[in-house]
Amino acid sequence: MVVSKANKLSSVFISRIKYSAQSSIPSAATVKNRDIPGTSQAVKDLLRSKISSSGTEVPLSDQISTLLHVSSLEKTDDNILKIPSFNAKIPIDISFRSKELSRERKERRVYKKNALSRRFAKIFRDSAHKLGTDATFGAFDRVAKEMSVTEYNAMVGVYFELAEKSHDLEYALDHIGKAFEVLKTMRDRGFQIEESVYGPVLEYLIDMDMVDEFRGFKDVISEASPGLVERLGYYEMLLWIQLGDGEKVEELCGDIDGNGDCLTLLQESYLLALCKKEQKDHLQRLFEIIDITKVRSSDLLANIFGYLSKFSLESFARKFLWELRESDEGVKNVSDLISIYSTCTPNLTVEDTILKFNKMHEELDVMPSSTSYEKLVKYSCDSNEVVTALDVVEKMGEAGVTITADILHSLLHAIDEVLEFNLVRRIHSIMCTKSVKPSNENFRSMIRLCTRIRDFEGAYNMLGNLKNFKLEPNSSMFNCILAGYFREKNVCSALMVVKQMKEAGVKPDSITYGYLINNCNREDTITKYYNEMKQAGVQATKRIYMSLIDAYAASGQFEKAKQVLLDPDVPARYQNELKSELISALASHGKRADALILYEEMKETKCQVDPKSIISLIEYCDSNGDLNTLVQLADDLQDDHSWIDGFFRMILFSVRNRKSSNVLDLLKRNEVRLSKKDIHVEYHFDEVFWAIAETEPTDVKLGMDLLRYIKEELGFVPSRKSLDFLLHACVNAKDMKNGLLVWKEYQSAALPCNVLSFLRQASLILCSLVMVYGFGRMYQVLLAAGDLEGAKTLATKIPKEDKDVQHVIEESQIVYSQTPEKKKSNKKRIVFPGK
Repeated sequence: MVVSKANKLSSVFISRIKYSAQSSIPSAATVKNRDIPGTSQAVKDLLRSKISSSGTEVPLSDQISTLLHVSSLEKTDDNILKIPSFNAKIPIDISFRSKELSRERKERRVYKKNALSRRFAKIFRDSAHKLGTDATFGAFDRVAKEMSVTEYNAMVGVYFELAEKSHDLEYALDHIGKAFEVLKTMRDRGFQIEESVYGPVLEYLIDMDMVDEFRGFKDVISEASPGLVERLGYYEMLLWIQLGDGEKVEELCGDIDGNGDCLTLLQESYLLALCKKEQKDHLQRLFEIIDITKVRSSDLLANIFGYLSKFSLESFARKFLWELRESDEGVKNVSDLISIYSTCTPNLTVEDTILKFNKMHEELDVMPSSTSYEKLVKYSCDSNEVVTALDVVEKMGEAGVTITADILHSLLHAIDEVLEFNLVRRIHSIMCTKSVKPSNENFRSMIRLCTRIRDFEGAYNMLGNLKNFKLEPNSSMFNCILAGYFREKNVCSALMVVKQMKEAGVKPDSITYGYLINNCNREDTITKYYNEMKQAGVQATKRIYMSLIDAYAASGQFEKAKQVLLDPDVPARYQNELKSELISALASHGKRADALILYEEMKETKCQVDPKSIISLIEYCDSNGDLNTLVQLADDLQDDHSWIDGFFRMILFSVRNRKSSNVLDLLKRNEVRLSKKDIHVEYHFDEVFWAIAETEPTDVKLGMDLLRYIKEELGFVPSRKSLDFLLHACVNAKDMKNGLLVWKEYQSAALPCNVLSFLRQASLILCSLVMVYGFGRMYQVLLAAGDLEGAKTLATKIPKEDKDVQHVIEESQIVYSQTPEKKKSNKKRIVFPGK
């Protein structure tokens, strides 16, 4: 959003904040009560009424469902398709259910505040989208006196979100004005305004240079919450820094001195803003006069040392660390601050960072704390140095420092990304031999890693080690093993896991039954597990209903899959996601026409469809599918990540089904989107070239056109893998002319032949291998085109000691020296690097 400066904005804004929505709310009809958790009674009543421009009263049959993104389903005795035993009254295990409810209540207490705020924000956002912000603002204003602070906070957040995303100045200012009115109402009702609510708004106003607006908001916030006055100094300093008003910044800096027992909250707020905005000149002077031991805020200390590290101000860092080391209160922070200073230095390798970390601890004669080690481990993991992170953890164990659950979490997450067998075994050994204080979640992650590398024995060993840490196995641990066996199609072992769960006194949960149902291929087995789940008192979740849909579709029971949506036990809030799941299930099991009908119905009723479902409709289109339909489906994908996935699946469909004449037009039509910096299309073009090479007859012309398009229109160099696939297409087409053109591209993208031995010595075998396949593929082009002399000449340029190249040559000679009849019967599918 581009806006003009403060004067113009202020005049418009002043008129906006005087605006008060006058939309009236018609009286509500008496409707069946429906509980909407997390909102006040007044808001519940409001959502049961219809806001209309005419002010007349209307039925509520679809109003609530529209606001909550739920499609109404007419359910009569005639059209409800019953699912066997879904509605039967089954006795449940009361004691087990009580434990389940207890756990659910505990989780609700932990997340209640945030969940309520998010829930109301969604209701308010959907209301604004469906009914318009003016009508919504006026409606909620009518019941404002009965709303809670949670609902007010959500309203401010939604108004700010709409303003921030808008490119229309008038619209943005109008919504900022509405947020201002809500804050005034909160002040008048005596509510405290939290920083999580006002912080993003003030930062937005600062970024837009809106001085008068900033002052208006600041006054209302300080009147509502007098205790925030000093904290607001942080935002005031940010404002003057943003405006480049050096005199005002210097004036505020004058309030920071070395006097007093400690820095005031206002002084710390000023310092924090200066660090965040990297105000080097002002900070240089202040660091000379402030006493670092008087800083109480750990957040400010972290920012100061992060700043000192970024600008290599080592003299100040050492001075401050020694002062803290000698103080009674500051010494406990020294190790953590050393880790911050060490890990924030730019252009430093992980190895050098660890050396600096160790050296500073030795100089200051302090022992590394568990939290400082944790920062170092996380830094190493974030830098993809997992082996180094494991070395640090082992040193911790040798030093007698307890390895905490958070450290293990960082390690396990990093190992999960690379998934190397030796790393998994090494972390397993650390957990069993070092001073470790793991959590149940750490064990669950470790068990999951073991199953991903097919080490089921290791997974069971982890279960056996639980007792050594006074931990008990839970359903999520067994579920990881269960999922692993199902991935391996080992149904017998998977069922044995369920038996072992019960023998260990662990009750199967909804995830367990979800796996069991999802891997059924018979209707009676599906029903059996669903009934068993009900008898155990396990509540059916959204995942269960999705599993039912997938299982019925996989077993060919498509009508049963559709019945899941119509079952009265399914909560209305799940309907959109379950419909999306049904679209994917139908499309992937040969019922794409039915899936398209359901998709169009959802579009007509403006229901949100999961992008994965739209991609499924593209992916499972048969060879007779309409390309225009696929184009529309791809256009329906909004976010770039989903769009790029769906778009290239459509391109692959065109290539494989001889509709290549449309490919370049589709690419050119979407050139702007394909050229975005945050969209990485190289991998997708690799797949397109692979499809060209695999399709018979091979369309070399399309490949060459794509090559020119990538270079000239999108402006990037095609990958060696793409060129390799294109060379193979030339082999199939016996097209030596284009093969030579591609070979020139390949040579410019690869390294000269005479450095292959150096690459091997440097362990850069992958680069060497790419060049190997280039030589081999070009050799095949020449042989296929009948240019035996050219092939022989190329072979003389290839290092004889390179076994990989020689193997490709030998295979090529076998394939291309045979008679046509023999060649056809013995034709091999050539394996490409990375495929």
